[in-house]
Amino acid sequence: MVGLEYRRALRLAAAVVVAGLAAVTPALPAMAVGVPGSEAFSIAPAPDSAGQAPSYFSMTVAAGGVASGIAIIGNEGLATEKLDIGRSVGVTAANGGSAYAEPTQRCSGPGCWMTGLPGAVTLPAGTEERVQFTVHVPANAAPGQYLAGITVQTASKPRAVSLGSKGGSSLGAVIIKLATVGVAITVGPLSAMTTRLQIRSVSGVAIGGTLPRLEILLDNTGQTFAHGAGQASCVVSGKSLRFAVLANTVLPDGHAVIPVNAQGLPKGTPIRCTVRLGYGHGLADTWTGLVTVPALPRTRIVHTGPGDYAVIPAGGIPAWAFVLIGLSALALAAVVVLLLRLRRLRHAG
Repeated sequence: MVGLEYRRALRLAAAVVVAGLAAVTPALPAMAVGVPGSEAFSIAPAPDSAGQAPSYFSMTVAAGGVASGIAIIGNEGLATEKLDIGRSVGVTAANGGSAYAEPTQRCSGPGCWMTGLPGAVTLPAGTEERVQFTVHVPANAAPGQYLAGITVQTASKPRAVSLGSKGGSSLGAVIIKLATVGVAITVGPLSAMTTRLQIRSVSGVAIGGTLPRLEILLDNTGQTFAHGAGQASCVVSGKSLRFAVLANTVLPDGHAVIPVNAQGLPKGTPIRCTVRLGYGHGLADTWTGLVTVPALPRTRIVHTGPGDYAVIPAGGIPAWAFVLIGLSALALAAVVVLLLRLRRLRHAG
C-alpha cells in the first residue's frame, strides 16, 4: 500500500511541475519547410501553327463542352529523369497572384476536368516529350473563369538536405523539385461575366517591430480573374501621406492580403486612411476608416539566474501569473512533504 501511495505521489509531483511550466511557458510554433523549384525539367504549352508558345494554356469552353491541348515536358538536366505527372488546382496566393495546390492522387475542382495525361514519363538528358490532354467541362459548370494546372515532379523520393544546426539540434529541409503550367478555362462568354474586387478591411502592422505597413484584405466576388492598382492615403498631423497599391491576380471566390509599406505612419495612434483600388475596365472600389499601427511593447531585461536573463513587459509580470506561480509552488511543496512522509513510512515498515 505504501508503494502504491508513493507512485501516486510521484505522478502527482510530475503533474504539478508540468502544469506549472505550461502555465508560464508559451507554446512554440510548428515549422514546416518546403522549397519548390524546377532546376532540371520544365513543362510548357506546345507552340501554335505560327510558332508562338504562350506561357500557359487559355481555353474558352461552353458548359458541357470539350477542348484539348498539348504540353511539352523537357529534361534540361544531365541525366535521365523519371517525372510524375499530376493535376493540380489553381488558388490565390496569400499576397495575391496565382498559385497551385500540391497535386495529390485525388484531383479537385477544375483539375478533375483534365483527362488523358500519362501518370509519368521517363526522359533522357536533353530530350522532351509531347503529352496531349483533354478538358471536359461539366454540363452544370457555372459561367466563370477557372484555373487548373499540370504539374511534373521527380518520381524519386526527395532527400533531406542539412541546413546546419542551432541550439544543439540539427536543421534540415526536403527540397521538392516541381514545375507547373497553368490551364485557364473560361466557361461561357467573358463579356457576360461580372468582374468585382472588394476591399473588405485595412489594418496596420509593424514589420520587424519598426516598419509600418498597411495590409489590405481583398475579396474577389466576381466571376473573372481580377487584379488592380491604386493608392492609399493617410492623414498624419494634417498632412496627407500617399502610398502606391498594387494587387496581383485574385481568383474568383478568392482572398488576398495586399501589403503596402507605409513609412511615416505613427505607431499606437488611430489614423484615418482611404484606399482606392482600380481594376477591370474602369471599375474601382474605395475603403475609408481608421487604421492603427501597433506600438512596440515596452520591455525590460531581468536577471533570472547565473548567466540567464529574461525580457518581460515594462509593467512587469501580470498579477495572475504571480498568483498561479505561488499556487504551483505551494502545491509542489505539499507534494515534497508528502513524499518525505511516505519515505519515512516505507523505511519504518
